[in-house]
Amino acid sequence: MADIKRKNGSKKSQLVFIKDSIMTGISYMIPVIVGGGVIQAVAKMLGGYNIGNNMDKIDSLAKVIMLLGQNMMNFVVPAIAAFIAYAMADKPGIAPGLVMGAIAMKLNTGFVGGLVGGILVGYLVIGFKKIKVPKALSGIMPILIIPTCVTLIAGLIMFYILGVPISAFMKALTGMLTSLNGGSKFLFGAVIGAMICADHGGPINKTAALFVNGLNADGFLIPTSAKMCAGMTAPLGIALATFIGGKKKFSDGEREQAKSLVILSSVYVQEGVIPFLLKDPVRVCISCMTGGAITGGLCMMSALESPAVHGGIFVIAMTSNPLLFVGYWLLGACITGVLYAVLRRPLPEGYVDDEDSSMGLF
Repeated sequence: MADIKRKNGSKKSQLVFIKDSIMTGISYMIPVIVGGGVIQAVAKMLGGYNIGNNMDKIDSLAKVIMLLGQNMMNFVVPAIAAFIAYAMADKPGIAPGLVMGAIAMKLNTGFVGGLVGGILVGYLVIGFKKIKVPKALSGIMPILIIPTCVTLIAGLIMFYILGVPISAFMKALTGMLTSLNGGSKFLFGAVIGAMICADHGGPINKTAALFVNGLNADGFLIPTSAKMCAGMTAPLGIALATFIGGKKKFSDGEREQAKSLVILSSVYVQEGVIPFLLKDPVRVCISCMTGGAITGGLCMMSALESPAVHGGIFVIAMTSNPLLFVGYWLLGACITGVLYAVLRRPLPEGYVDDEDSSMGLF
């Protein structure tokens, strides 16, 4: 695995440094959580949606596949803890980070415990690297002394200081989410959907995705459907808007570009909306967030579950109600499309379709 290159690392503020490290950890964690979720979903397709509750009663291929998925999901929290530490302090942080992730699961601190443990390990390793040691010991520092000492120190801190409050917080959060009533569920899902559709891969989107992926890692699967279904509405909605608005409101280039949005929507890739967002930020943002909020709220209200955090149409069959998922996706896309087609102003006379021609849209 290639080392992370840190250019001008000394000029970063600590907040930016931590944020970048967390995002690096998430990027390494995503394949684990996606793979584990999809494998479990395949097992549910073969053995029934409730196969996880009947593992001791069956002995089949579906059970083996389910075990593979479950064991892969067990590495989600250790993965994010290890690679946050790696992003902060390079290779000496990996082993202690893995241990902090395992401890986080043991203490029921979940995703948050993994984040905190990874950051703790990162700073401890950075501190140990600053210690001057004899040249004879410098070779064993990164492979013996640092991993051993950091694991002991960080582990004791997690067990006796940080673990209890984080575990209490996670229990309170899980209890709050499971006890939400209809209106509160809709509002919670609407906030997720709106944030996912706010900047299409930007910081707001990533913040919501981080929170939802953490809940998924802890076994709370309903917000995952709200995230993915809402995220799929925006590209399809913008494509629909170009069809409804026609030549009066959209240039030939925009309408041609919108054709690809149908495919991107199907595979849950939102970045195709960004060119439209840059040209007409207010109206695109309002339209996408409205459709995403309604879709996200409906997913939460109907307790629609998705074990996979990504995948689009390839994982719809693995949700608790595929037809409902498709219905909410199309509904949100229609709301976004109609709203943007109405809000979008007609093109000015003599409009030239190029990258700098956004002036006449406001």
